[in-house]
Amino acid sequence: MRTEQTVQLKNYQEDIVLKAIDIALEERPDLRDEPSVINDVAAYVLNRVPPRYIMSERGFTRLAAEHLDESSSSLGSMIGILVLVNEGIELIERRRRPFAANGTRTLTVNEEISAVHNLPQIFGKVIDGESGAAVDGASVRLSIDGRTAEPAQPGWPNPFVTQRSTNGYYSFWPAAVRDDSETHTFTLSVDVDHPAYQPARIETLITTCCEFALQDNITSDGILNLDTVVLQRA
Repeated sequence: MRTEQTVQLKNYQEDIVLKAIDIALEERPDLRDEPSVINDVAAYVLNRVPPRYIMSERGFTRLAAEHLDESSSSLGSMIGILVLVNEGIELIERRRRPFAANGTRTLTVNEEISAVHNLPQIFGKVIDGESGAAVDGASVRLSIDGRTAEPAQPGWPNPFVTQRSTNGYYSFWPAAVRDDSETHTFTLSVDVDHPAYQPARIETLITTCCEFALQDNITSDGILNLDTVVLQRA
């Protein structure tokens, strides 16, 4: 006797996105306890990442391994999802409170059409120099040309304090710089402080081109992944 089984397709990205949302909202009980927020953020992210379907345990294991290993491709995939999750959360918060509540103002017409240099989203990690483990509680500050960078949108703190939930990772989205030069080379400095470690700094140069529109969305190919910051014990 032969028994036919119905093959059920599942979009594996749903589980990855929901897990990323759970991590991002770990310290936001005001949002985490609202199913509508989770559903809205999940829909936002899933509409911006390609589906990845599985129909067997083997497929699940293969895709899970891709997300859990430390190759550049898997890291890029996870970074893209985490960044989209943060953007989705920020959009939800915008609908929940007026911009005036957090000091952000609406751009004037002249500002909207003026020349700008958009800066990338910035991502990096802080680790212990002896064990290689992620460092929790490190204060990470981004400076551009010697000045503390202003965030492009609310919800992107600077300085950023690494947490256990972020596994030592930090992220910034610096505001665009208004400049009509065809190209502009910026010096990006990341300063890391922790009471148990010696201060550390990394610097990098990036060159941007003039544009006439502010970047208001996040794409995985627009992320600048900085060198890992290695801290030495004080």
